[in-house]
Amino acid sequence: MVSPKSFVRKTLYSIHPINFRIKYRGPDKATMQKQMFIEVIKSIKKIEDRRDFMISEIGMDMTQYEDQFFTVIENLLKLAFTKEQIGLIQLYLYDLTPDKDWDGTITVEVGATKEEKIVPFKTPEDVWNLINSIKK
Repeated sequence: MVSPKSFVRKTLYSIHPINFRIKYRGPDKATMQKQMFIEVIKSIKKIEDRRDFMISEIGMDMTQYEDQFFTVIENLLKLAFTKEQIGLIQLYLYDLTPDKDWDGTITVEVGATKEEKIVPFKTPEDVWNLINSIKK
């Protein structure tokens, strides 16, 4: 099997037969933070869905067991985000119950003038974009 680096090198050399060096550069810190945030939010949503399924279908309530884990997660979020940002994250995770008529947006107050603005809020990426638009 050919490594990706040698494949790229061979392809580029076939187009431009000159010597060159290929370096791998990973994503920047902001991109990594965004990806981790989205992954965490999706995982929490899956855990919530599984818990709801277990309660409704099996009759087993795992809330008391899971509460300690969620306390740890919430405390870690408090280290990274402001109260307002955490409020939006919790709104997305626990309070928002979208129905088929919901357009995927919410209205928030922004700036010193507290002007109301409609923003997308349907995906974890939308949540990330909104909480990062709020000053820390």
